[in-house]
Amino acid sequence: MHIPTTFKKKIRQRQAYATPVAMKRLFCSAVLLVSSLGGLLCTNESAYAADALTIPRADKPPVLADYVTGLPVEHGVEINTFKQYKPGNGTPASQDSKAYLSYDDKHFYAVFVVKADPKTIRANITKRENIVGDDEVVLELDTFNDKQRAFVFHANPHGVQFDGKRTEGIGLDFNFDTQWQSEGQLTSDGFVVSMSIPFKSLRFNSADVQKWGIAVGRIVGGINEWSFWPYITDKDASFVAQMAEIQIPAKLVPGRNFQLNPSLFIGQKKLLSSSNSTSPVWQQENRSRPGLDAKWVLSEAMALDLTLNPDFSEVESDEPQALVNKRYEVLFPEKRPFFLENAGMFQTPQNLFFSRRIIEPKGGARLTGREGNWSFGGLIIDDAAVGKLLPAQHTSYGDKANIVVARVQNDFSNGSNVGAMLTERRLGNISNSVLSFDMRHQLDKNWNINAQLAHSQTKDGATTSLQDDLGFLEVKHTGRNFLWTSQYLDIGENFDRKLAYLPRNDIRQFTQQIRYIWDFTDPKIFNQAGPQLKAIVTRDHQNRVQDWSLETDLILRTKFATDITLVNMNSYELYEGIGFQKYGNGIGIVSEVLDWLSINFVTGTDKLINYVPAKGQDPSLNQARDFSLTLGFKPHSQLRIDETLLYNDLHSMKPIANLPVDSAIYRDLVFRSKIAYQYNRFLGVRLVLDYHNLQTNPLLSGIKSGKQLNKDLQLSYVLGPGTTIYAGYADHQENLATIGNPLRVVQTDKLDLMTGRSVFVKLNYLFQM
Repeated sequence: MHIPTTFKKKIRQRQAYATPVAMKRLFCSAVLLVSSLGGLLCTNESAYAADALTIPRADKPPVLADYVTGLPVEHGVEINTFKQYKPGNGTPASQDSKAYLSYDDKHFYAVFVVKADPKTIRANITKRENIVGDDEVVLELDTFNDKQRAFVFHANPHGVQFDGKRTEGIGLDFNFDTQWQSEGQLTSDGFVVSMSIPFKSLRFNSADVQKWGIAVGRIVGGINEWSFWPYITDKDASFVAQMAEIQIPAKLVPGRNFQLNPSLFIGQKKLLSSSNSTSPVWQQENRSRPGLDAKWVLSEAMALDLTLNPDFSEVESDEPQALVNKRYEVLFPEKRPFFLENAGMFQTPQNLFFSRRIIEPKGGARLTGREGNWSFGGLIIDDAAVGKLLPAQHTSYGDKANIVVARVQNDFSNGSNVGAMLTERRLGNISNSVLSFDMRHQLDKNWNINAQLAHSQTKDGATTSLQDDLGFLEVKHTGRNFLWTSQYLDIGENFDRKLAYLPRNDIRQFTQQIRYIWDFTDPKIFNQAGPQLKAIVTRDHQNRVQDWSLETDLILRTKFATDITLVNMNSYELYEGIGFQKYGNGIGIVSEVLDWLSINFVTGTDKLINYVPAKGQDPSLNQARDFSLTLGFKPHSQLRIDETLLYNDLHSMKPIANLPVDSAIYRDLVFRSKIAYQYNRFLGVRLVLDYHNLQTNPLLSGIKSGKQLNKDLQLSYVLGPGTTIYAGYADHQENLATIGNPLRVVQTDKLDLMTGRSVFVKLNYLFQM
């Protein structure tokens, strides 16, 4: 079965095409729509603002112990009126929480004092950024006071950190990491957490008096309650615009901030290359790879990053996904730190820069900054892998590609901006360029418009040149109860996707989504419930319907930190000239009602096309089943066990190749077991076992069967972003065997052959000057 997309943990990239005429019409439509709503365009910039709160200067840094037994004389300004963001809307927080804010010449300070029954507090000693499900305290700072973006800092009761950035129109990005200090301590009646944010870790305008936006928050893990000061409601589309305004009556100087981050990777790898089964070759690699990253903060709001011989080895493997019988590319998110930092700068409504397209960089530079209402970013980097993918006879075979990405954006009112971006990849006389313009306009507290126009040009020498366009328009109403989205996407047949994540071209796609959620004031079981309807129609540029889908959901959110979604899907797909009518049903359950167990469960049935039939057969519609279960066990505050099971199969719905109805086409099983023990906030060890068993029927499927088992043991010491030590061992087994003389590879029933083994040590240390 194809699991309904409601439950999938992926980013769906909706695509579209526009001819120059279509782009012009799209742009004119957007202008007319904006103009017709002119009375709404001048959003009152002080609509959410109250009088600015003045933050007092601290004579000395706050000490956590002083807040455990009482309050010091100089405790900073007190915040004590937290209101629920969810599940309630403006009702008082269920637990007494206070925040104390202050600053000095080098830091912004926040100390949280929370009163709660110690038996109900969820607090685990875990690695950095792995505190989801715990009780947390939150600090968000809009340091430019632009109502569009904010730095986000979370910590659990042990002081374990989780940081990120919030951008209106994009959401939360927890890939951002910066240097700051935190401490936490459980008490007899709750817990206390302190945060110390260096000004050198922030970006802000130079001014005699700083005016920032702020929100402080509290998350109760057991009941999934989020509360904030000031009162923030999801009835309004913008989160940052609702923040309170604070005033720091001093000219802040972040100080010199020059960072050097040398790294060293030492490893040994042995692999069996069996692409040709009649002449397998064992390959051994001993590698010692030094690297260097550098950051120079040029001013309060500008930074230059350099990387030489970067270490892009991935310490964490990709999460398991079902990859069998997929028509389009499956998204694997970026994990490499250099690309994750400030990644939001290069995000547009349609993802035209997907950094995982850069495979083997040797060096690069990135400049990001802000001046007034303008923000800008630029990236220059190379990729040694591109030339290796060319035919051996090509004049640029083996050469490095040079990649440039540049973006500029202007924030012209609260929640509204316009931007332009250029991406280019050049290898010898081959070039791929995309120029894009985008806009986000916040009409009022609920309505916004997003638009994007892009033009690509592809050249291969003096003779070959392809050009095409992309267009996107979205009108969206966002609120606590009512959501409505209307989208049009248009991508040309020859639009260049070399650096983008756009799974297909030559489409015109219309999307309509509507959802209404009811709140229950005195719930016995359900806090919220309501239906959601989503319809998508896709045509090509010859106006032929390529696919359509109608998804109907029932969303149920309980007071017990458990959400249930029921899904019905009807769809149509044109594949290799054959039209297929599909339908299915599913259910998804996400629960954290128990402090020691989290559950993510999805199952359903569907009709699915066999995209890779056996040789000589046509694609056919078949019965599919899908099952996904992830269990997270926390038997101890320092021990976590995650078990993930993915299963899907495909069975025939009619006799094929003289086989009866309900014959198995394939069965695909993916299992991951991850055991992690954290000795303290910094030192931990984890073991990952990945098992994959794919069984296919060669009479019905062109996919090859196989079994794999990967074992990955890793010891880690993470003092903070940029200062880490990793040591690891991994091996890989397959159901293969080597026999005969000369040697050849044959498939077996069992995991008989170790086809890979590696051991490594990775170190890096951050020097701040």
